Amino acid sequence: MLDSLRYSRHGLFAPVRKTLTHTHHRPAGCSDFSALLALRPMPHGTHLFTYLLSLLCLAVPALSQTPQAAQPKAKPKSAGGPRRLAFAEAQKLLGEAREGNLEKLLRREQVTYTRTTLASGQVLELFYPVTTNQPAKAGKPRTTTAPGYGVLYESLAAYNEDKRPRHALEGLIPDGSAFIATVPQLIARLEKRLRAGRLDYSRASLRKLDSFVAAYRSNHLSSETDAALFQELTAYYGETLRRALNAEWQVLNERVGKTQHVQPEPNLRFTPSGAVRSLVVKPWSSVFNALYDEAQRGGAVTRAFDADVAAR
Repeated sequence: MLDSLRYSRHGLFAPVRKTLTHTHHRPAGCSDFSALLALRPMPHGTHLFTYLLSLLCLAVPALSQTPQAAQPKAKPKSAGGPRRLAFAEAQKLLGEAREGNLEKLLRREQVTYTRTTLASGQVLELFYPVTTNQPAKAGKPRTTTAPGYGVLYESLAAYNEDKRPRHALEGLIPDGSAFIATVPQLIARLEKRLRAGRLDYSRASLRKLDSFVAAYRSNHLSSETDAALFQELTAYYGETLRRALNAEWQVLNERVGKTQHVQPEPNLRFTPSGAVRSLVVKPWSSVFNALYDEAQRGGAVTRAFDADVAAR
């Protein structure tokens, strides 16, 4: 049931009770005000202005009651990652735990670092404030103090995961087998990125990669990584090298340091002419150095190709 207003010939509005039927035909999100407008007849002649004024009077309260669209909920912050804390806040977390029950470092009999397992099972690192002497200025010695801080981990396992050695490919090519399976598609994406037409897998074609890499390095820090670009360049460079060496793609599982983590590397295996044993070349390593090694300047991809081919 909905209270509405009926237009009268005297310009007045008398409340009338109407029943809205067939509401299931109303589009989703349609307000009662919209349904009301559909039921009201359009007047003619001199009363049009009064009719429009009545619609305005109805619209204000109706719109104020229209439910707001649901706002997307903020995604919860991922749990398990290390959290940096102010030094005083971190000290309060120690509670009854014996500080440094995992590790404690001292310098000149002063504590500089502790690692503690808390009663909650979390691991807390405490980095103590450090005071250093600076060169004297105007005959007065100066000292500078770096503030201390804490780092909190959700568990010992989370701490070990954060501290373990990382393979260079871990965030760039996490799955070597999947990478090899998509080499043609990756090369097609690189051709679109370069906007230089079809690449012919020749040494000369690597000059286009040299130019692109030089421009990329001039606009990006060496710490900036782009997994998609890295995969595209590695796919084309590796395929060009594979054809030159008559090699084949092969995944080799590389153990990272002394950990149990194994990184599947997409490498090339070939047998040099006149040799009995095969050799392995890592095309991703050459591309990695070309993109992120500060010592590399100009022609890095072509130079890497010449060095890799010389191993034949």
